[in-house]
Amino acid sequence: MKELKEFFEKNDKFAKLLGFHIQEMEEGTATVSTTIKEEHLNGADVVHGGFLFSLADFAFALASNSKNNLSLAINANILFSKAKSGGKLFAKAKELSDGKKIATYEVRISDEEDSTVATFTGTVYRKGISVI
Repeated sequence: MKELKEFFEKNDKFAKLLGFHIQEMEEGTATVSTTIKEEHLNGADVVHGGFLFSLADFAFALASNSKNNLSLAINANILFSKAKSGGKLFAKAKELSDGKKIATYEVRISDEEDSTVATFTGTVYRKGISVI
C-alpha cells in the first residue's frame, strides 16, 4: 500500500496543484485533507463546487485503486450540504460494492467540526491491469 500511496503523491499533478494531502490509504478506503485558500473560493466567497468535487474525486481515485487494479471513473455525483469559506476539509472514501469489473464508492467531505460539507458517490470500471 505504501508504494501506491507514494505513486499517487508523486504522479497526481492536479492533486498537488490543488493542495490535497493523502492522510490514509488502505484497501477500499482513503482519506484526503486540504486547507481552503482564497483562490478556492467562488464569486459568493464560498469554496467552489469544482474544488469540492476534485477533493472527493481524488479520495475516490485512491480508494478505488487501492487494490492495485487500475480503476477509472464511469460515473460520479455530488450533493453539496454546507457552504464553507475557510478552514480544513477532509474527504473520506469508502467502498460500497466491489465487483470484478464494477465498484461503487461513497466519499464524505467534512470540516474540522465533522459536519458534512458534501457527499459524493462514484462508480469505477476495473481495467484488470496493475496501477504500478
